[in-house]
Amino acid sequence: MWRGPAVYALLALAAGLAAFLWALLRHRLLLYGDATAHLGIARRMVDSATPGLSQWGAPWLPLPHLLDAPLVIFTPLWRTGIAGSVPALLALALGTWFLHRIVRRAWGAGAAAWAALFYGLNPSLLYLAAVPMTESVYLAAFLGLVDQCSEFAVQPRRGLAWRAGAWGLAATLCRYDGWFVLPFALLALWLAAARSRGMRPGAAAWRFCLLAGAGPVFWFGYNWYYLKDPLAFLRGPNSAQQIQAGQLYPGDHALATAALYYLKTVVLTVGVPLAVMALLGLWVWWRRRAPGAAAWLLLLPLPWYLWAMWSGNVPIFVPQYWPHGYYNLRYGVQLLPAVAAWSGLAVAAVVAGVRRVTLPHARAGITFGLALLCGGAYLAMLGGDGPVAYAEAVHNAPDRLAMEHALAAALAPWRPGQRILMYYGTYPGALADDGIPVHDVIQESNYRLWAAALAAPHAYAAWVVVESPGPVAEHINRADLDRFYHRVERLRVPHQPAISVYRLNTAPNPPATLAPAWGDRGPQAGASVSGTRGAAALGPAPIQ
Repeated sequence: MWRGPAVYALLALAAGLAAFLWALLRHRLLLYGDATAHLGIARRMVDSATPGLSQWGAPWLPLPHLLDAPLVIFTPLWRTGIAGSVPALLALALGTWFLHRIVRRAWGAGAAAWAALFYGLNPSLLYLAAVPMTESVYLAAFLGLVDQCSEFAVQPRRGLAWRAGAWGLAATLCRYDGWFVLPFALLALWLAAARSRGMRPGAAAWRFCLLAGAGPVFWFGYNWYYLKDPLAFLRGPNSAQQIQAGQLYPGDHALATAALYYLKTVVLTVGVPLAVMALLGLWVWWRRRAPGAAAWLLLLPLPWYLWAMWSGNVPIFVPQYWPHGYYNLRYGVQLLPAVAAWSGLAVAAVVAGVRRVTLPHARAGITFGLALLCGGAYLAMLGGDGPVAYAEAVHNAPDRLAMEHALAAALAPWRPGQRILMYYGTYPGALADDGIPVHDVIQESNYRLWAAALAAPHAYAAWVVVESPGPVAEHINRADLDRFYHRVERLRVPHQPAISVYRLNTAPNPPATLAPAWGDRGPQAGASVSGTRGAAALGPAPIQ
């Protein structure tokens, strides 16, 4: 009964639902600015003045928003965050199911049970799966890819190569981490096919590449078509490269520092006992020199994040080290599958080493004791500031939420049909608070309509929200704004850009003179879609 992956998937789902209900009842679903932003993009995809593919935006990849879109159309689910929690919770269960299969295939049922339990019940992952974040969704796709590669390593079949490619496609459309994984997954398939007698390596390779490679190819094409630059996601105004430009962070071109900060983040996420058990499992794995049916792919987040920190694209602030902040600590969960898997191998090895002990129930007692030790570390995370992913959200939320609520209050007199000109990327939650539909907002992904409204705002909008600094403040026709509008609010919150809210002097809801085309194909020559970002901007926390 307790050997099948479905049992552990359901247990993880039950724990995730408990975390979700706790967060919902205490209004903790939207502490992350990125959670609000993910919902904002999903809402924009189904509710916009210029509907179509153009609303997917960049640089964040589209799969999580596509999963949110069917639910986010319902305003109560959008406003509360529930629309984004549902896919994340299902992904938590799916990832647990896949991890159990991977570890059972590599090291047996006992190690698989351990890995599934300590993955699916991790407090940080439970919180991230209870809120509209992408971590659990990506991990499900990543583990699905590893699972198919692992099964292929045991018994190569053409169908498995196709299925590995499908999960690789999902991973590449979820996070850029998935792009890094693809060549290693291809190597695993190639080596497995080369060892078999029934399949040529090339036959597996082209099947995998045809599907998995479609994700990056599509994204290059999307960025070229809509943003006029195939590398806009890499070097555009909302890219990690531009966000971090000119700023020095711990680990930037310092590999040892990057390793110290990231591994500390992992330890804060999984707890010291589980981390030590994983190191022991790695030692056992190395001594046995057993490939573990492609389970080595689970280790890939480590070199990815070390490179990302070293290159300056991913800053991670750890409260114990300078500058003693909370930033991107949630990235520690990306190595959780590997920690859970190799700690499971360690437990299996320890239990196997005491088989000759004559005391009754010795192995069960040792397993229970180790589980109690690691589980106690999980329980300890629930005290104090809470799990590290939750603590990050709590520490960074107050100022952003204060500005979001202040902006919502300033826009409260809005009436249906009145258009608002604003940069949507920084505070989409203000619109959700007021229930303002996005099709009544002229925003940066409306491209030509956006450029025209900035040039002559009075012809398009009854309200103008000017964030300083920001693209509206930089590009709006100031003479038009001064002549036709009056300022109704000036909002200031610490650590947030100042915002001025303007309302049209004359009749609201002026007719637009430029009819937007379906799926507006990006800016016209000379039109700017750039701008600065706040904590909840519709671009990624770096390398998302």
